[in-house]
Amino acid sequence: MVASIENNLSMLVNECYLWIGFDRDRMAGYLFEFVSMKNIKYPADALNRGARRLVEFVLLLFAVAAIGVAAKFVEGAFPIQSGPGATPLNWAIRNLSTMCLSMVISLWMLAFIHRGHPMKTLFQVRARMMIGLVAGAVVSIAVAALLVDFEAIRSNGFHPINPRVHPQIWTVTLTAMLLGVLFEELFHRALLQTLISRLFGNEVAGLVGAAAIFTVMHPLKDAVLVIPGALLFGVVFWRTRSVFCTTALHLAMNVTIDLLKGRTLMVSPLLSPEEFAPMKPAIGLALIFLTIAFELGHRRAERRKACYALNDSHATIVASSALL
Repeated sequence: MVASIENNLSMLVNECYLWIGFDRDRMAGYLFEFVSMKNIKYPADALNRGARRLVEFVLLLFAVAAIGVAAKFVEGAFPIQSGPGATPLNWAIRNLSTMCLSMVISLWMLAFIHRGHPMKTLFQVRARMMIGLVAGAVVSIAVAALLVDFEAIRSNGFHPINPRVHPQIWTVTLTAMLLGVLFEELFHRALLQTLISRLFGNEVAGLVGAAAIFTVMHPLKDAVLVIPGALLFGVVFWRTRSVFCTTALHLAMNVTIDLLKGRTLMVSPLLSPEEFAPMKPAIGLALIFLTIAFELGHRRAERRKACYALNDSHATIVASSALL
């Protein structure tokens, strides 16, 4: 079944490849005349492979878009009844749930045709990694904010909404934030970063490309926060391949910043927009340091694993030689 789907996809890519009028032999002839090289078929083959990857990339994006449109069509067939319970957050939760479901189906399709990561890898739970990332993000943001303007934070006071008195506010708000973050991570990291990496054959290209698209889809005034955050999410996904790790990290950052700005979970704002603006560069710098620390920690762990594997293989060889 999988082999037939791969063959059909390859045939579709070839048809689109011929439809756009790309002729490898003709292109090779043009390049031969231009540079007068005998072994011109090698750059022509590279151009051929690049064109095929681009066509496949576009076709897969069209397939993902079609799945999203189908999911919205199904959602429209079951409208939410208007009434006292139909708040804007309820509508947002409904829409975000549909988008997350369409992303999961799209990722399953990519995994099924061997164009993406296995679902078991994407949704693996790495508890220790998640706890460390969440703690690092919360501490980094809080310390950066305190170092910039401790007096403003102390004078305004920390007055969150009591979850025991108003549990529905916390429940609905955090559910909407979780679904929004999950959709962003499924779309930007699991989907776009994977496809862009496959398109260019380079993990760094996928990381940078997905981070750039993520930044463009956010307000320009928050770019000093969004760019370091996008790079941090990209590096974490590159090294862990776990959507749960990036989602937990992303949610922790959003909740921490929401508490600082006092938008939805606070009785009164902890910081005004004027007081929070000078903190953005410091928080962005803290996220860059967190990214570097995570990458260095990952490389150290990989080196340690390699040393352990080398020692185990050496011990096996010594034991085998002793038996002989």
